[in-house]
Amino acid sequence: MELVVAMGLAAVVGAIVLPATLSLQARGLAEASRADLCARGARLLQFLANDLRAAAFLVGPLPRRVDGALPVLVHDSRPGNPGVTLARALLPDDGGAERDDALTVVRAESFFPPLHLAAPALAGATTLQLDRRPNRAPGSSREIAPAPEAISHVVLANHRTCYPVGNDAQALQLLEGLSVPAPAATELLGLRVRRYHLAPSGGFSRLRCDDFTSDEILDDAVDGLQFEYLLADGRLVDLPADPQAVRAVRVSLLVRDLRPDRDYRDRGVYRFGNRSYGPYDDRYRRIVVSEMVEVKNHALP
Repeated sequence: MELVVAMGLAAVVGAIVLPATLSLQARGLAEASRADLCARGARLLQFLANDLRAAAFLVGPLPRRVDGALPVLVHDSRPGNPGVTLARALLPDDGGAERDDALTVVRAESFFPPLHLAAPALAGATTLQLDRRPNRAPGSSREIAPAPEAISHVVLANHRTCYPVGNDAQALQLLEGLSVPAPAATELLGLRVRRYHLAPSGGFSRLRCDDFTSDEILDDAVDGLQFEYLLADGRLVDLPADPQAVRAVRVSLLVRDLRPDRDYRDRGVYRFGNRSYGPYDDRYRRIVVSEMVEVKNHALP
């Protein structure tokens, strides 16, 4: 009899405690998921902001070759390897009210470890003696290569000119002579491009970064991407008529949780940029993260 009573009491206590325990566990998991969502959003925003701050570095708002021609890079990551003309250091793509925005950023980027001139070069010189051979250890195997590669242009520190290359040797051949002399130890950098965009995937979207050699996934769960541009006259626009007037870029992301929450339904409408997102009416939590990023190099003549 005592055993039956004990079992009955245990059943009653279990019926009370178990749901409370499960509910507490579910709330804990939901809180952890929300914290992870906020952390992911902050990391993505910081990554994009850091890249945007370097826009136009050593090339200015209007990248140019010695003769004033526009640099053309081969887009290795697209079918057919088309050539892309880089008319400006910021190349906005406004999606309007129906599509997500995209933005292409052009800049000079240091190699790791850095490449320097081993000897001075005079104005008009077409051969640069480097302190190490590109594309070999301890550097990357993808540093400099002549067209039809996307890594076919270099920039010298303080020159603000893009030079196409004819080889990838330690005695680096330029297809155009130097515009001004370059002393020994001058750093040699690569002309690099980044295009930030969203790509559909399984009914959702992924944030990707296309550097013209590969189109890499930055995050699997981003449902919205918008860029807005602060001009020199103080106006904030979705598509600048004159990209040279851009002084800052506001980047906004709609970041989705990686896991659904059975106790949550997203019926919200998210408005940022020139577009509205939602209601999604699903069980994924979402947050909007945004930051205004100054592009200092873009303001330089």
